[in-house]
Amino acid sequence: MPTVSTPWPLIAALYVAGLLAGAQFSKVSLTLEGLAGVYPGWPVAFAVSGVAVVGILFGVMAGGITASVGPRRAILWALAASAIVGGLGATLPPFPIFMVLRVMEGAGHLILVVAVPTLMAALSADKDRAMVMGLWATFFGVGFALAALLIGESVHLAYATHAAMAAILFATLWVMLPKGVVAVRRPMPRLSDHLLIYTNPRLFAPGLGHGIYAGLFLALITFLPEILGALWLAPILPLAGIAGSFAAGLLARWIAPGTLVWTMFLAMAALFAVTMVAGDAAPYVLIVAMAISGVVAGAGFAAVPWLNAADDDRALANGALAQLGNIGTFSGTPIFAALAVGAYFPVAISVCLLAALVTGLAYTRARS
Repeated sequence: MPTVSTPWPLIAALYVAGLLAGAQFSKVSLTLEGLAGVYPGWPVAFAVSGVAVVGILFGVMAGGITASVGPRRAILWALAASAIVGGLGATLPPFPIFMVLRVMEGAGHLILVVAVPTLMAALSADKDRAMVMGLWATFFGVGFALAALLIGESVHLAYATHAAMAAILFATLWVMLPKGVVAVRRPMPRLSDHLLIYTNPRLFAPGLGHGIYAGLFLALITFLPEILGALWLAPILPLAGIAGSFAAGLLARWIAPGTLVWTMFLAMAALFAVTMVAGDAAPYVLIVAMAISGVVAGAGFAAVPWLNAADDDRALANGALAQLGNIGTFSGTPIFAALAVGAYFPVAISVCLLAALVTGLAYTRARS
């Protein structure tokens, strides 16, 4: 459906859905200590990583479901599930039941992070689409930061509040979301969708860059503040990434998103090399590098509608982006934890150079 002007109030409401999706991770990671008190002796950390595992296994399937039922219905289903399952989780049942609920909540999270950007792209005017995707790219960081500010010591209250907000947003979007935005629907997803996606650069190129970025970013903001002796960087680096992601939406109005991805990987490699020899200025160079990494993230989201005109293809590409992004977040930190401290920057430089090469090739193939 052609869009003459961007419905900004609806875009804002959809962005709030993204913030709630991000909070499905952060509400647990920020209350792990309290959760350990509720479930002594149980491996409560798996309550965080369980959501990532769902994304790894079923990211492509979520894209297929969204392309089949349409993003409006998928978003409403996911919010309803988040409200119901999250509300049950807020009762803090026995840990095995709690983990089952977390996996179910992870499915809702996955549908949201695939369906919301698909619909936001469909609703945006051509001139605004890259900026809207840049805004969407900030959802996880902003959601985490807001949760860190708002979540108190009560585990029950934090989880119940999140469920209540999902219910309120479900009712709001039930009224606001237009019907018939997506005219073309695909059949329900099949395992063969993986082959379809990962043999088509238009569908996997955005996710390829995003997966590499996600693993690198999370690992570096975890370890580098302490390595550089600058613990004050811990809250600054994620904010730099958020700023870069939003800036990507503006830059993508003049520079092709695919070009932004591979050139920013090159810029990151150069800045990491400078950081190694910058001495006392190293933390400030690193802030710039993390902001540049945010541009990579925002450009990846903007590349989905840039490469794919059809809404069902955008849903599949967003599914691959979610899957590869979860692989990155799941694997990046353990890999860096296994490295010697002196290897962090050389490995980061090597990864960025390799990422520039493979994403540059993928985007070139996608455009051809």
